[in-house]
Amino acid sequence: YGRDTYSYMWPRDAALVAMAMDRAGYTDLTKRFFKFCNEVIDDSGYLFHKYRIDKSLGSSWHPWMRDGQPYLPIQEDETALVMCALWRHYSITKDLEFIESIYNSFIKKAAEFMAAFREPTTKLPQASYDLWEEKSGISTFTSATTMAALEAAANFAKLLGKETSRRKYAAAAAEIKEAILKHLYNEQERIFYKLINVQGGRVEIDKTIDASSFYGVFNFNVLSLDDPRLADFAKIIEDVLACQTAVGGIARYLDDRYYRADANQPGNPWIITTLWLTQYYLLRAQNEADLEIVRQKLAWVAARATPSGILSEQINPHTGEQISVAPLIWSHGEFVMTVVKYLEKLEQLGVCKMYHPMP
Repeated sequence: YGRDTYSYMWPRDAALVAMAMDRAGYTDLTKRFFKFCNEVIDDSGYLFHKYRIDKSLGSSWHPWMRDGQPYLPIQEDETALVMCALWRHYSITKDLEFIESIYNSFIKKAAEFMAAFREPTTKLPQASYDLWEEKSGISTFTSATTMAALEAAANFAKLLGKETSRRKYAAAAAEIKEAILKHLYNEQERIFYKLINVQGGRVEIDKTIDASSFYGVFNFNVLSLDDPRLADFAKIIEDVLACQTAVGGIARYLDDRYYRADANQPGNPWIITTLWLTQYYLLRAQNEADLEIVRQKLAWVAARATPSGILSEQINPHTGEQISVAPLIWSHGEFVMTVVKYLEKLEQLGVCKMYHPMP
């Protein structure tokens, strides 16, 4: 572990950070990120694993060949999340001129790729590497982000009067949503699969309980917040992935061995996964009392920061010390997003007015 630097631009991490920065009012900075993506997207419509700041490809451990056959070494969620972030950027800025300037070069190019890059039997996205950059397959998280990205592309097409494209992208998104519930959900066990692989008509299933599967389903609206399937899965996530120590927190997935500090725990607690579950509680809150757990989790994250305010990727489940890279900007982004959503919920409940930095 740790044999390379973290000084790259990961489209996924950056897209999620951009969503938080836009919500906090830093839209001029995020616009530069979208311009960067517009310049580096492959002509076929996808973004690669990571990039250097000069727009060249960053190093990657994803192979170009698998089992003697060419293999596209991408994580499709990285392309999808940039599209999702771009729609949220437009929803705040209403900068139609910017959207028009990158529609053909980025939006249409990426949407056409995502609509076509699908497994023919299930209609789900083709296999690619998961967001943890470890396994290749058709993951719940990537499928959810791709569905949401195609919905965003349909919105952009409608905005610009491109009705044929709007229908195409909306139909693809609807097919993926239906396929997620059909092929990636286990009704008996009340879980969404980490991923599946389709080989010669045979489906291989990975049932590992993964926080990203839960986050993908609720954050990208595969299921509504009041759906009992989501509530069931949330309880399973907490029961299986919560670290049973004084430190607490939520692991990425069951039996996560990356920098693992204690084999008796599901894995080390991560800042982002703990905040994902916090955001679910936040969105479900019906009154101020329901927000107490949110305040506790925000305080938990703040207590894990260095005196200078830096958050790491993981936490030692016994000592609370930082593990792996620090700062992990993704951790900072999820913290900011959770705080903004918390303030918005306070205003929604009539507790107090929120200061909105956006114009």
